[in-house]
Amino acid sequence: MIAKVFRKAKDAIRGDDGRSLVQGYLKPIDTDEIARKLDLDPVAAERGSREQPASDSQFLDGVEQRIVQTLEGEWSWHGADLINNLRAYGSRLIAVSVQTELAKLDLLAQNTLTKLRDANHRAEAELGPLRETFVAYRDELRDFRDRHKLKRLARNPGHRWTTFGLLFLLIAVESVLNGVFFAKGAALGLVGGIVTAIGISFVNVAFGFILGLFPVRWLNHKNLLVKFCGSVVTLVGVASLIVLHGFAAHYRDATAAVGEDRAFGAALQTLQSSPLALADLNSFYLFGIGLLWAFLAVWKGATFDDPYPRYGAYYRRALRAREEYSDEHAMLFDDLAEIKEQTVEAINAGIRQIPLFPQQAAQIRTQRDAHLKAFQTYETTIETCVNQLLARYRDANTHHRKTPRPRYFEVPWKLPHRFLADTAVLKEIAEPPTPPLDANAALDELRRLSTAVLEEYELLMTNYPHPTRMSD
Repeated sequence: MIAKVFRKAKDAIRGDDGRSLVQGYLKPIDTDEIARKLDLDPVAAERGSREQPASDSQFLDGVEQRIVQTLEGEWSWHGADLINNLRAYGSRLIAVSVQTELAKLDLLAQNTLTKLRDANHRAEAELGPLRETFVAYRDELRDFRDRHKLKRLARNPGHRWTTFGLLFLLIAVESVLNGVFFAKGAALGLVGGIVTAIGISFVNVAFGFILGLFPVRWLNHKNLLVKFCGSVVTLVGVASLIVLHGFAAHYRDATAAVGEDRAFGAALQTLQSSPLALADLNSFYLFGIGLLWAFLAVWKGATFDDPYPRYGAYYRRALRAREEYSDEHAMLFDDLAEIKEQTVEAINAGIRQIPLFPQQAAQIRTQRDAHLKAFQTYETTIETCVNQLLARYRDANTHHRKTPRPRYFEVPWKLPHRFLADTAVLKEIAEPPTPPLDANAALDELRRLSTAVLEEYELLMTNYPHPTRMSD
């Protein structure tokens, strides 16, 4: 009793479509389990004792139909799985088809060649002018180096625009410091002193920067005349800075002594008569700070560009042209290099694998034929099992009845059709006729395609090389 309840629960969980009675695809069928599940023996005895089906009946009764439906359901399910498996075999055969592989590789190579040729046309319009500009500026830079006997690379200081921020900071700091010094004699006090100091500081820093940017750098020139002019202008400039700050120091003393109205004349007079005589220690501070800031500005001017005059300008022109050409080159060609490599690798893989395809295809067909034979045997097994179960039911039914059994009990059951003769199955195993193929000629064609892709890419790179590969 307990075992029966357990079986009923298990059947409810697994379902009652009969599919669980066959343990996997094309596995043996347990007819005893099916008979137990259908309660075949008790039902046959009960119906036989009631003289069912009638002796003149010509069709399967409900129990027999259930037997047939149970195994026909399994057969139909396996038939659908057979078609899926045959499709898988077909896909495997296509994967090892020499004609299919050749067509695929030919299409891949033609697409790659089209992309390379299209890039060549685009490069002529988009990259050509940039290449000419870069080559012109590069040659111009090389000629400049040769004329001036420069063997080193140009120095291209980074963050050049931050120099102007530093110069502004120098002017601001010096203005405040000088303003404090000038506040003593200014009519407006600290504000008036700062206004006066701003003018002096601006002239001081701007003049020092220009002095360092031009005449100081002329000292590095190969031409002796330019070097001499740079020396003279530098000396005059340094002297001018010293005089400027000397005047500023005397002007501060004069402002405190005689007032702003007469300070200018008094400062000129004391600067000429006793340039080193200052009345206030703060005036010496004013003089020292001014010179320090001036020489900082000279240093920033001298290091603002390459020490050799005009070398930095030539270098930056060539560098900008190179970067523009390189960026456009990358936009056009970076992806092409990867496409070329993938295409050549696919073709080479095809050259290695295609000779193995006929043997692999034969193995797949052998496996498919074995599968078909196994299914053919399975269909025979289905008929046998159905007839075994029907015979078991009919024998038990006959044993318990008093009237003659129906005549159709003697007729064996057959499958309504065979899956192996089904149109869907025949379609999946049919193979279109293929023309004879010269394997050596096919491999030679693949090698030709690989060479064509490489040559087209090399032609493209020769016409429009990357800057690192451009010949001098």
